[in-house]
Amino acid sequence: MTFLVGLLGALIVVLGVVGVVSPARFRGLFTVMPASTRYALAVVIRLAMGALLWFLADELRHPQVMRVLAVIAVVAAIAILVIGRARLDRFVDWWLARPDSLMRVSGLFAGAFGAYLVFVAT
Repeated sequence: MTFLVGLLGALIVVLGVVGVVSPARFRGLFTVMPASTRYALAVVIRLAMGALLWFLADELRHPQVMRVLAVIAVVAAIAILVIGRARLDRFVDWWLARPDSLMRVSGLFAGAFGAYLVFVAT
C-alpha cells in the first residue's frame, strides 16, 4: 500500500514541475475546474491524504513526520470546510493573480514535498 503514497508524491512532483516550467498552464489547471468541484476536491484530497499517511505511517520512513503531516492535512480539510467555498474561491483567485515568480516558488515547494513523499514510500 505504500505505493499509493509514492504515486501521490509523483503526482505532486508533476504538478510542481508544471508550476515551475509553465506557470500559465499551472494556473489553467485551477481555472478549468468549476468552483464547486475545486472546493470538494480540496477537502476530499486532504482528508484522503491525511488518512493514507496516518494509517501507513509505520510502513513508511519517518513515521512520526508522516503522522504530523496527516494531522496537518486533516486540519487543513476542516479549515477549508469552516472558511467555506466563497472564501476559498477568493483566496485561490488572489493566489492565481500573483506573479509567475511566486507560482514557480510554489511549484518548487510542491515538487519538494512530492519528492519527499516518494522518498518515504521507497
